[in-house]
This record gives sequence, C-alpha cells and structure tokens, in this order.
Amino acid sequence: MKIRAFQETDCPAILKIAEESFSLPWSLKSFQEEIASRISQLKVAELSGEVVGYVLYRTVVDEAEILSIAVKPEKRRKGIATALLKEALKDIEKTANVCFLEVRVSNKEAIGLYAKLGFRITGLRKKYYLFPEEDAFVMEYKFNPNKEQKICCDLT
Repeated sequence: MKIRAFQETDCPAILKIAEESFSLPWSLKSFQEEIASRISQLKVAELSGEVVGYVLYRTVVDEAEILSIAVKPEKRRKGIATALLKEALKDIEKTANVCFLEVRVSNKEAIGLYAKLGFRITGLRKKYYLFPEEDAFVMEYKFNPNKEQKICCDLT
C-alpha cells in the first residue's frame, strides 16, 4: 500500500468512497474548494494502483482538524485507515500541537481506531450529524501532552 498526495485524477474514486461511506457525503465542489485552500491536505491510500481510501485535513496556526477519512467498504479492517491517519498525524505534527476530529457517537469502530492512535474524547456536539440525526464526539490528539503551551501574547 502506498500513501500519496491527492491528484486530480483521484476525484472519481474519492467521491465514490465518500458516497459509500457517509449518509451525507461531501460534494465534488466541497472537496475542490477545500483542496484549493493552502491550509488543507488530501492524501490517498493506493493499493495495486487503485485508490482505496483518503484522509482530508486542515491546519490553522497550531491546531489541525481531520475533516474526512474513509476507506472503501470492501477494503476496511485491513489497516488502511490506520496508515492514513498515521501519515496525516506525522504531517500535522510539523506545525500543530493538537488535532481534532468529530465522529458519530454510534461509530464504535472509528472511535476505537482513534483511541488506539491516541485520540481522546473531549466533548460532545449535539445533533451534529444529519440523516440520521446524531450527536458527535469531539476527539483530540495532543502531539506532546507534557509540553508547556506557548503563549503568543501578553494578556495582562
């Protein structure tokens, strides 16, 4: 398996994976607008020349957010999502101190994966998801939890 940067030719595969994975998937326009942003990155997992998963994330100053991650249904539970997240976190760590994501409270498999990688539940967003309506856990990954946070300005 190879994790690589998104290429324009990956769009059809990414859209299909999103449609198979989410009740309200991102549109082509949403992906294109996010990818065009200088603060966002999209990486894909490729297996034997086929795009089988993706991770989309954004970094702003010293915080990052996993916006979307998905793997083709028939390729799940083979370590692809783990590899995508590890690659994203390795990249994010260069500039951010913390990474957030939201996950459906019913998505036990994803919550387990995120917890295994070091994310922890830090909040709840009521009615965050639609179709079906559901709450989301906010999960947080701290790159160096013992490191003292820098203060950017004097607030006194």
